[in-house]
Amino acid sequence: MDEKYFIARITTDIVDENTGKVKKLKEEKLVKGYSPTDIEAKVTKVYENYSMDWRITAIVESKIDEVIEK
Repeated sequence: MDEKYFIARITTDIVDENTGKVKKLKEEKLVKGYSPTDIEAKVTKVYENYSMDWRITAIVESKIDEVIEK
């Protein structure tokens, strides 16, 4: 089984210091892995010491099949 690229959508709850309201920061990460379960484990490892509340809201397979770095 070959690794694929997945897009992990992550939502972080941030409290606005001025208003006290909770805002949602939405980010997308491109992650290389074998399955959504593998991607979830990798993202969780990166965010495990993150002080804010966060959650993975979606993991979808990307149409990207290769990243050329040079």
